Amino acid sequence: MKNATIGPALALAALLAGGSARAQAVSLIHLASIYEDDKDRPLKEPEGVACDDRGRVVVADTGNGRLLTLSFTNRRVSGGAEVRLAQLPAPAAVQLDAKGNLLVLDRKLRKIARVDAGGQFQGYLEVKGVASPSAVVPGAFKVDGAGSLVILDLAGEKVLVLDPGGTVVRQLDLPRGGTFADLAVDPAGTLYALDAVGSSIWVADKSATFFKPLVQGMKEIVHFPTHLVPSRGRLFVTDQNGHGIAIFGIDGSYQGRLLGMGWTDGLVYYPSQLCISEAEVLFLVDRYNSRVQAFSMTVK
Repeated sequence: MKNATIGPALALAALLAGGSARAQAVSLIHLASIYEDDKDRPLKEPEGVACDDRGRVVVADTGNGRLLTLSFTNRRVSGGAEVRLAQLPAPAAVQLDAKGNLLVLDRKLRKIARVDAGGQFQGYLEVKGVASPSAVVPGAFKVDGAGSLVILDLAGEKVLVLDPGGTVVRQLDLPRGGTFADLAVDPAGTLYALDAVGSSIWVADKSATFFKPLVQGMKEIVHFPTHLVPSRGRLFVTDQNGHGIAIFGIDGSYQGRLLGMGWTDGLVYYPSQLCISEAEVLFLVDRYNSRVQAFSMTVK
C-alpha cells in the first residue's frame, strides 16, 4: 500500500557526550514512512501523533484538518481511515487514553476535544476546580497511564494536573521568563516543562510545589525544542529547527542526538511530535516533509 513505504535499514546511533557513566547509545532503524491515508490522499504538514501498545497509531493531520487512524503490526503500517470532525478544524496534538479514546488539542480553537475509539466527538474537556475554566488556554497536554491529564495553561502560566473527571488536583506556576512549548509526566508522577526559546528543561517531582531547572543552556545542542517525551529512563526532545531528536538522562545528562535534516527516509525536516510504543517503536511527525516516520528503537 502506498501509505507505508518500507525503507532500507538505516541505523542512526546517538553520539554520546562525555562525563556520564550511565549514558548508553540509542539507535534507530527506519521501518516505514506514512505519506497518505487509505484512499491515497496525502498528508499536509501533520503535527501530532499518538500510539499505544496494541499497535494503534493516530496522526493529527493538521494541514488537512483531520485525524488518521492506523495500525502498526509486524513492523508494517496498515489502514489510514480518516476522522474528520467539524469540532476539530485544526487538530494539532493527540493522545490516547488507556481505553483507546482520543483527546485532541485543536490549535485554532485552543480546546481539548474528547473523541471515542470509533471517531465520534464526545465534547470538549471542561476544566473543573479553577476560578474561571473558560480562561484556561491549553498550549500542550499529556495523559498519564491512570487517565489523569496534565495541561500547559498558556494564559495562567501554569501547569494544571487534572484527575480523569477533569478536576484540577494540583497546579504549579511555570518559571518566569520562559516560552514554554510542551510538558510531560512520567510514570512516577514527575512533571517536566520545556522552554523552547530558553532551550531548557524544568522538573518537579510528585510532591514538589515548584519547578526547578534540570537542563539549561543547551542552545548549542538543541536549537529550538518543541516536544518532550520521557521513556526508558530518558527524555526524548524534538529539536524542530535542528531537525532531529536530542536525548537526555532523567538526571539532565546529555546523551546524544538522532537523525538529521533531509528528505529521504530516516532524515527529517522540521520534525514535530513523537511517541514511543511499548514495543520500542518510535513514531515521529516529519512535519514539513508531510509524513510520519516509524523507527525501531534499541538501546546498547
